[in-house]
Amino acid sequence: MASKKFSTLILAAGKGSRMKSDLPKVLHKACGESLLFFVMRAAKTAGTSSIITVLGFGRELVEKEIESEPTASAVYQPEQKGTGNAVEVALSSLPDGPILIVNGDGPLIQKETIQKMLDSHFSSSADLTLGVAHVSNPFGYGRVITKDNQLLRIVEEKDATNEERKISLINGGIYLVNKNYLQKTIPNLKPSKVSGEIYLTDIVAMGASAGAKLQYCELDFTDLLGVNDLLQLSQVEEILRKRILETHQKNGVRIENPSTVWIEAGVECGIGTKIEQSVSLKGRTRIAANCTIGTGSVIYNSELSDEVEVLPYCVIDRATILTKAVLGPYARIRPETKILKSAKIGNFVEIKKTTIGEGSKVNHLSYVGDAQIGSGVNIGCGFVACNYDGFQKHITQIDDGAFIGSGVEAVAPIQIGKNSYVATGSTLTKNVPEDALAIARTKQENKEGYAPKIKSRLNTKKAKG
Repeated sequence: MASKKFSTLILAAGKGSRMKSDLPKVLHKACGESLLFFVMRAAKTAGTSSIITVLGFGRELVEKEIESEPTASAVYQPEQKGTGNAVEVALSSLPDGPILIVNGDGPLIQKETIQKMLDSHFSSSADLTLGVAHVSNPFGYGRVITKDNQLLRIVEEKDATNEERKISLINGGIYLVNKNYLQKTIPNLKPSKVSGEIYLTDIVAMGASAGAKLQYCELDFTDLLGVNDLLQLSQVEEILRKRILETHQKNGVRIENPSTVWIEAGVECGIGTKIEQSVSLKGRTRIAANCTIGTGSVIYNSELSDEVEVLPYCVIDRATILTKAVLGPYARIRPETKILKSAKIGNFVEIKKTTIGEGSKVNHLSYVGDAQIGSGVNIGCGFVACNYDGFQKHITQIDDGAFIGSGVEAVAPIQIGKNSYVATGSTLTKNVPEDALAIARTKQENKEGYAPKIKSRLNTKKAKG
């Protein structure tokens, strides 16, 4: 059998007016990635040698989407005059050999779908292989007309006879066709008398009339679903979500109550990791082995090393969490934060743009921003790194082994030295030397019997309105 080398042509020029959006249809996102991304990924994993995308509406935006894919290039369709015209403008850019033609708004296509078509196409040496599916309700789809299992033509719903409308075999909009066949048929396509558009489907009837070797390959209808409006987008996204969860489960990730869990397409999870209910993992999040992600937690574009424990209801955004660190519950970890090995970040703690050293603890009700925290540091309840003076941010540095009592405010820029001790209730405005005890409190004064006078004064003011 010949080599299964093929190239891919993605039709992505349409505006998608039914989406009620100024965004090109193929750039609408499902499970964190564009519809076009899923199509390109399927083609790439199936082994395509190149990807050519036909662009039209929103050209510049779509070009940005494909620029990160080294095998991808683009051609421009100035006027959206139908799928046949889209192939026509790309024809000179297509390499010789079989061309996979797919729509850019069909994110459910899978590597296995493409490989099945490749096997069928190469084993029969066909000129054209059409992806089809049997459906119980074919309304709205082009019907595939055959005779003795031979592919004859495709007829659209509006042009079909009553008998043809009863046909359950529909056009899936995916073709595997040799370039020389396209060169013979595409230039001879004529605009529709009804719409004025040039339809790619007409190359089937042309080939049948000319005695070309045509065939169809029956596929799972789900893999062929496209997106034309926001309702269909949500329906397709739900299928993708379930596929993503199933892949992680098969790879050794324990997911409790999967119907409540959201994992986007770019997320990686290691073996032995447990994900509790109502968790959201988004962007390019990387979670290593044997981690626990607690109920209700949300993680964006972050990296977690082995055996990290995220307790319930934490939010982690663009942060790095190293081995055996424990976070939460109710912790917020903001961008550019790095939590080192075995550190502990407790309940109602917010960390921003800070490194927390190995084994250090920030356990309760604290804010640590723009700080460098050494190893073995203990930060008590209610600590605040006062990092902003209204004009710029300043650095708080707490060195190894320091102990920070509860209710401490550190006015940055400030350095708290190694193995120092800061007394509870202090407001620090000066550096603390190594091994020093820092006490920064105002003197307490008690005025006996004065509280009733204050209350009376306040009540009088309140009564006057």
